[in-house]
Amino acid sequence: MDLTLIIPTFNRAHLLRECLNSVFRAVRPESMDITVLVVDNNSTDNTKETVQPFLEQGGLTCKYLFVERPGKSAALNEALAQTNSELVGLIDDDEQVDPSWLEVVYSEFSADPTLDYIGGPYYPNWGAAVPDWLQSYGAAIGVVLRPERLEFTPQWDEILMGGNAVIRRSILQKVLPYPEQLGNIGNKIRAGEDEVIYHRLLRIGARGVNIPNLIIHHWIPAERLTKSYYRKWTIGRGISVGFQLRERGFPERSLFRIPRYLVGNAIRSLRVILLSRSQADRFVAQLRILDCLATLYGRHVFSRNTVWNSDTIAKPE
Repeated sequence: MDLTLIIPTFNRAHLLRECLNSVFRAVRPESMDITVLVVDNNSTDNTKETVQPFLEQGGLTCKYLFVERPGKSAALNEALAQTNSELVGLIDDDEQVDPSWLEVVYSEFSADPTLDYIGGPYYPNWGAAVPDWLQSYGAAIGVVLRPERLEFTPQWDEILMGGNAVIRRSILQKVLPYPEQLGNIGNKIRAGEDEVIYHRLLRIGARGVNIPNLIIHHWIPAERLTKSYYRKWTIGRGISVGFQLRERGFPERSLFRIPRYLVGNAIRSLRVILLSRSQADRFVAQLRILDCLATLYGRHVFSRNTVWNSDTIAKPE
């Protein structure tokens, strides 16, 4: 069994070093060939110099790939085009893998040949004190605590997160490419590339399982623990969701060609902003309005010149 662990990175050399240290410290199954591929997405810091010592270490094969085309999705597409391992692992540069991460990957795919992909939880590595209002907003900062071992299904309100995933290449190739309009592009927040791939996996009937002990620890800096970041994230996420709706549609009743409940949430939130004395409630209401407006923009305006390259994937109308 062979695994390529892809780590896309952009101007976060200090975090990338800790990420790579965690991978090199992880327990390695004897019967697994492991390659770590760092994909430098046009960084201007000392990313290349940071990776260099790891290229020379023993135990794991480490490679460096520079991708000038901007965007995380572009980096992933290029990396996948230049590798051919049986399994593809995906983590982010601001994460550290649990010491047993590689062992869990080997155990799961060795035990079950019908398994197509796995994902797992994100435990927070806090960079500052957590504000009181943060409790309901874990998704925005990448805190995903999923203690259940469950199969991914359309009925489960979770997705395969691309910062902690392993996918059989034979399956992944059926749902590529990653949409290069989505995913972080430089410092722009453009979520959603993981969701696109996940919903394509569901559409072709691929089988995936959430593995509670496939654990990564996600660095959450102080600047993400602010209301201004949450506003930016909500806008970027809403644009991404609207974009996705052009490909995959949605089962809910619609209004303005987005799920009607988003419009209803926004209208009700106007009343909360005008009448509520709770700052927390008014902040949530503000996010719901931004979510609706951004989704409308993503659905009708953002990146209309889209090319869909797989015959297995539904085309936009």
